[in-house]
Amino acid sequence: MMIPVKFASTALLTACALSLAPLAHGDIIRVPIPELPCDLPISSAFIIWQHGPGVPDRSVFANQSDVYNCRPTLDTWRAGQPTGPGYCSKIAWSSDNPGYVPGVTPAAPLKKVIDQVGDCP
Repeated sequence: MMIPVKFASTALLTACALSLAPLAHGDIIRVPIPELPCDLPISSAFIIWQHGPGVPDRSVFANQSDVYNCRPTLDTWRAGQPTGPGYCSKIAWSSDNPGYVPGVTPAAPLKKVIDQVGDCP
């Protein structure tokens, strides 16, 4: 008795899929949803400038609120910055840097820096 190739292939694929089905969602972590959303203000109030060894200086706009942690960005921004030798990050109000264009490489220095972290001069 011969089993047609098409049927055998389909049966094999089905068997493999069924045996792996319980693993498909096994690594999903359920994070509790906060009862109330973060009500801190959202705007591109800051510019973060970064220097790293061997790469051009760069800069990005940053929200004034860390909505993930529901805290002001000034309270949490340092934790996300590299601090090893040669790394320097600075933050300034975007209103203190009129005409500044983040995203241009290499990034221009910031005026009126309000905080910095890392190996900065």
